[in-house]
Amino acid sequence: MPIAINNTPPPHPHLPIPLGGLSVWQKSTRDHPLLNAGKDDELPESADIVIIGSGLCGAVTAHSLLTASNRPESVVVLEAREICSGASGRNAGHCRPDESRGFTAFSALHGKEEAKHILKSERDTFERVNEFIEKSKIDCEWTPRNTYDVSLSEDFREYASKALKDLLECGGKPEVEELGREQAVKETRLKDAHGAVKWWAGTVNPAKLCLGIHTINQSLGGYSLFSHAPVNAVTQAEDGESWNVQTPRGKVRAKKVVYATNAYSDALLGELEGLIVPTRAQAIKLSPAPAGPEKFPRLEGSYSLRYLPQHFYSTCCRPDNSIVLGTSRKWHGMSAATAESIHNTVDDSSYSFEVTQNAVSQFSKLLPEGGWTSDGIEEGRAKGYEYSWTGIIGMTPDSVPFIGSVPGKPGQYVGAGYNGHGMARIFICAPALAKHILTGEWDPIMPASFRITEERLARLRKGLDKGKLSNAGGAPSQLDV
Repeated sequence: MPIAINNTPPPHPHLPIPLGGLSVWQKSTRDHPLLNAGKDDELPESADIVIIGSGLCGAVTAHSLLTASNRPESVVVLEAREICSGASGRNAGHCRPDESRGFTAFSALHGKEEAKHILKSERDTFERVNEFIEKSKIDCEWTPRNTYDVSLSEDFREYASKALKDLLECGGKPEVEELGREQAVKETRLKDAHGAVKWWAGTVNPAKLCLGIHTINQSLGGYSLFSHAPVNAVTQAEDGESWNVQTPRGKVRAKKVVYATNAYSDALLGELEGLIVPTRAQAIKLSPAPAGPEKFPRLEGSYSLRYLPQHFYSTCCRPDNSIVLGTSRKWHGMSAATAESIHNTVDDSSYSFEVTQNAVSQFSKLLPEGGWTSDGIEEGRAKGYEYSWTGIIGMTPDSVPFIGSVPGKPGQYVGAGYNGHGMARIFICAPALAKHILTGEWDPIMPASFRITEERLARLRKGLDKGKLSNAGGAPSQLDV
């Protein structure tokens, strides 16, 4: 009797999995009419441009294409799950440009001049986000506010202070104020603060922003959204010029294809295998302070609470005074199993109890007057803790994204690998990518180090082989800049 042999290759481990627990932002958009757009519709046979991914990068790229003077006639967006179901809808709610902290790390990887440009581009991104939201009037909890890098150790205070000093000496012009211990404690109400760096940033409901952009895109004409249409391959079409974008629901032939796939990119682009590492980042919903607003007034600023460059937490106080707490992905004493579970995975269906326990415990100790507690989280006894969720971010070896034409594949483009800084980069990167798609030119506002080139891929691949992190290539970034 013959033996049946299945020649179908196994699915790539970095393709999206079914959507699990929702973020606070996704819970606020359950009734949005675009959430499951095109779920049951027939896919078109062809389109000028197909964008894979409906997160912020896909939405802004599409908007930039559709508002260009030489715009394409048709843009199709394909999403594996519901619209904005990935990192853009599952982050910690910040649009927070790095004004100075990353200068040391970026200088080591890209040189001092490029490091200045990278930091300046994040400030430019914030200004573009602010301008776009004000003009479009998208209701998304946009709150411009002071933000603080709070030093919770002398080591980090010295690190942050040196980064700022070095940036200033190189001619950088960060819009920051460095606070000493006394002033930092006064402004942040964190008695353990050794100092802080303060600047202007914003917090936002990213799911409402992203869905709002898709809504605007639809009003521009020639725009089609298809949720629950996972792409599993992109192959050369019969004409030798177009590309067949394959899904379980059929294929779409496209003149041009854009991978707005961030952490999932190497599932479709072998060129990026190992160069965008999907990484679990976790966030937590806390209630308004259990102690009440009289004993614990609203936290007006947003915080990054930093013990070390890689050991930090974030706070985003929403308009209703609830708090989104971003967790740390590394700390002394983290179990080996939890550390291993964070890297090289796209599993956002669940969360780590150890990560939640650590973050809520640290937060409640830093701000004891608020009345939050961490004891009894699993049994529902902890005061102020509501729930946790995970999002998948894409980390690159040199801590910057890959933007541009896929080498060796004319008509294919990528915008991915945002290293957890998508909100502070996409409104620069996506319009620059759209311009490049339409004209072949680059907007100089985007740092040149972001461009994907054969030389950059080869250099990083060489660094991966050596296991070193330097401007000659390196292992997946652990800098968390």
